[in-house]
Amino acid sequence: MGVITVLDEETISHIAAGEVVERAASVVKELVENAIDAGAKRIRIDLAADKTAVTRIAVTDDGCGMESEDALLAFRQHATSKISRPEDLAAIGTLGFRGEAMASIAAVAQVTLTTKRRGSENPEATRVVIHSGELVEHAATGAPEGTSVVIEGLFYNTPARRKFQKTVATELAHIYDMVERLALAHREISFVLSYQGKERFRTYGNGSFEDVIAAVFGQTFARELVPVAGTYGIVKVAGFVSRPGCEMKSTPSRFYLSINRRQVTSRPLQWAVREGYGTLLPKGMYPAAFLDLEIDPREVDVNVHPTKKEVRLSRERDVQTGVQDAVYCALHETRVFAAAVDPKENGAVSAAKAASATLPPAVLGEAVSPYELRISPQKKETRPLEQRAAAALRQTDKQLRRTESFEPPETTEFVPEVMGQIADTYILARNETGDLVVVDQHAAHERVMYDLLLARQERGLAGQELIVPVQLKLTKKEAAAVPDLLPVLADAGYTLEPFGKDIWMVRTVPVVSASLGDPAVIHEIIAQALDKSSSGGEESVLDRVLKTAACRSVVKGATPMTTEQMQRLLRQLMATRSPYTCPHGRPTTIVLTKDRLAAMFLRT
Repeated sequence: MGVITVLDEETISHIAAGEVVERAASVVKELVENAIDAGAKRIRIDLAADKTAVTRIAVTDDGCGMESEDALLAFRQHATSKISRPEDLAAIGTLGFRGEAMASIAAVAQVTLTTKRRGSENPEATRVVIHSGELVEHAATGAPEGTSVVIEGLFYNTPARRKFQKTVATELAHIYDMVERLALAHREISFVLSYQGKERFRTYGNGSFEDVIAAVFGQTFARELVPVAGTYGIVKVAGFVSRPGCEMKSTPSRFYLSINRRQVTSRPLQWAVREGYGTLLPKGMYPAAFLDLEIDPREVDVNVHPTKKEVRLSRERDVQTGVQDAVYCALHETRVFAAAVDPKENGAVSAAKAASATLPPAVLGEAVSPYELRISPQKKETRPLEQRAAAALRQTDKQLRRTESFEPPETTEFVPEVMGQIADTYILARNETGDLVVVDQHAAHERVMYDLLLARQERGLAGQELIVPVQLKLTKKEAAAVPDLLPVLADAGYTLEPFGKDIWMVRTVPVVSASLGDPAVIHEIIAQALDKSSSGGEESVLDRVLKTAACRSVVKGATPMTTEQMQRLLRQLMATRSPYTCPHGRPTTIVLTKDRLAAMFLRT
């Protein structure tokens, strides 16, 4: 007999479901996209869960609905109302088109669909119940126009798939993120999301980009964005990006991109946005970006990924250039740094005055000290440069004292002798053989702080309690994931307690620095932990938290130091376990040997 067999329908449906239905968020995405394609103006998502999994998903819309026969056909594989011939694939204008979603979901769950066609002469609605792909009920019922789909027992018949699901908090975070992305792309639709009967998220469907961003991230954040609009080459761009000088993230966690109203991920377009900032963006940081791109559908291939998360662009380079130009123009053609104009002053004069007062002096072409760049105009008027320099040196001294409590292992390493500093960032020193050692002061102090935090964590030392707890406003995604992160944060020295809807109070921070209680720092730590937790275990999440905390609490680049301070830092560095790299793997020191210097000067 031959070894090749034809798979049975049940196995085929389970394989298809595995491609489309990765987790609960995949179900929500497919059902909500169907509702959008049905012309819904109001979509409601209701979730319920026990301690182990999301147990119920209900999506209700006021879209066009279906007749009784179509309600049954919707559960057939490759049955769709979106396309009818191969030519339609060349210019798809809907979110769904493959006809796999409902069949795949029904194969691994218990599904109840209730629908009534909009404007139908038949007063009755249709109810269809399917368990594990088998029809249980098909009957008439009473219901308003539109469609309601209830999913229960997800993966109940595929225990292997259920076993690989994450915790409830993680799954909810993915669902919140998915709904937020769909709401940002479809602002004309009102979205309501509730969990365990309590409303967690709402938009009003008024078409306002700003209102949806405010609903997701808050009014304060929304006011700090710069509008982006215009047609650049083959792409029309609309949306918002972060104002330069505002808080940036070290991960693209606030990058929301849609192409022809379809939410997608795209590294090339992330790069294009960052290139649009140019020198306005700190190295290694990502801005917030909420961008809608309109491109001729014939230039976009959406049929390249089972869950439609990625698209292929036939003229990707042109689209990248258009996005880069759009961001650049938004940031440079408007005075994104300008303060509000005093209505008592002359408009033109006061606007120029306000802009020049808030632009960093380096932007205006003046040669300034790095201290001046960190001082507000008000402080600059009242504090002489010498006082500010002294204050900065005292701050550096305090940072170095924090890491002197480190109890290093015994070491016989020679501590290089400091000779000077370049660019207020690199320490020049001489080692025991007379070679030149160049030390990155931030990377060096980061290594010292990381080892200190790690040692304290291994010894179970608690964090220090803040005199005044810090109030932390979280996004829905962060708030959903934080309960899972609490043990890891506690190991790192953070104690967080709930304090109302999406509000948490920070009670303790790592002993090394109270400044680690800064909300911006904690937001970054949570973002880094979420980014890592999706692929790593608890240990890797803790490591990411410690690395982020270390990075934010030490001496930075462009910080002048005295010779004594630099020597103290080198002593601390040489006492660490791995003095030659920072926690992220970057080198802390570069050695230029006498022989190498001689070769560079052609003396050999």
